[in-house]
Amino acid sequence: MDLWLTTQVMDAALAGVFGLLVGSFLNVVIYRLPKILERQWAAECAELSGTPSPAAAGEAITLARPRSRCPACGHAIRWYENIPVLSYLALRGKCSSCGARIGMRYPAVEIATAG
Repeated sequence: MDLWLTTQVMDAALAGVFGLLVGSFLNVVIYRLPKILERQWAAECAELSGTPSPAAAGEAITLARPRSRCPACGHAIRWYENIPVLSYLALRGKCSSCGARIGMRYPAVEIATAG
């Protein structure tokens, strides 16, 4: 019986960690996908109207690039500042560089996905 219980706890813990990682990626999608689509639509509108594309001047945005940054100061988020939920708690919900508040949405999505 103890082996069965241990296995169940380990499976639940592993599923929870995987859920936190998926939640962290979902936060990236939630933040970046509207920006990606807006740039794509602006480029298509510019192409149809024959004007230069305003999106061509900026840095390309994908789900993988550029690295995550603080929206307030532009500080590049280090790997240890990007650990789901734990980094939010360690940083007390603030940017390590400028002290700007980090929204509760980030850990909420991670915890909900882990659940």
